[in-house]
Amino acid sequence: MNYNIFLEQITKEVKELTNSQAMIRVDHVQKLNFPATDSMTILYPGENVAPAIYLDSFYQEFLAGTSMYAIAEEILAFCRKYRRQDKLDLSYYSDFRQVKDHIVCRLVNYEKNKTVLQKVPHQRFLDLAVVYYYLMENSLFGSAGILVQDTHLSMWEICHDNLHALAMENTRALLPPKMGTLSVLMEELKEPPLSPSDEDSSDVEASSMYILTNEDMCNGAVCICFNDILRSAGEAIGSDFYVLPSSIHECLLLPVQGWNANDPGRLQSIVSEINQEYVAPEEVLSDSVYRYRRDIELLSIAAIELKK
Repeated sequence: MNYNIFLEQITKEVKELTNSQAMIRVDHVQKLNFPATDSMTILYPGENVAPAIYLDSFYQEFLAGTSMYAIAEEILAFCRKYRRQDKLDLSYYSDFRQVKDHIVCRLVNYEKNKTVLQKVPHQRFLDLAVVYYYLMENSLFGSAGILVQDTHLSMWEICHDNLHALAMENTRALLPPKMGTLSVLMEELKEPPLSPSDEDSSDVEASSMYILTNEDMCNGAVCICFNDILRSAGEAIGSDFYVLPSSIHECLLLPVQGWNANDPGRLQSIVSEINQEYVAPEEVLSDSVYRYRRDIELLSIAAIELKK
């Protein structure tokens, strides 16, 4: 059975298991850091919000021998777990006055997200892009966010420049930067941050490696977009430093002292390998390595990511 027929059959199976009481919809969506994929939403009468259930993995289950009925049951179990059994008032989102204080920014890889960025306001930053989202705290979905799209700018009647300035200001206020040595902060991270192997870091002690993130340790790599934060980092480190993008959540800072001219390329290879083997695809930021020069207060690319 090919994938398109699977989509038709699984939709029919889920519909039957709900006794046709729910509206089943399958949409072709584009997520950040992911190729386009298909998601299913299951809306019961009186509801206007439902979790998106991505179907790629279920198709792989089917190819591995799981029955269509079992997959439909699994989908419905997921829906029941995250279902909100009433209507969620989203009218506030059309009023810019009610959302403007919660719009913040994050960094994504530009090349990997070119298709998404065609419909999303963004600002280029080196080989990356700054995008914006509405920060939802204590929501049904926990600490989540709504990606700001071009249609939202039209609805709010605001230009990109004003949005960028507002989001940068809010990011500093709502998600203040946090920096500390690798040995101290790595214990607080949910996942261990990217770090060179013992062999590659023999000249640099863990106490001289720094992690730059934010207080929530979520989408904290955007801190490298703030000149004053990089300036303060340079003062703390006491020299120029390399920036290794551990993930979208944090960056590893290494003092340039102790590394030779060939090392940016070596560090880039390490970043690339770690991204492929240990970082979740949706959390990969870049394979590139950056360098901050204190004398001219400039962050630039020291080693570009390898073309796949």
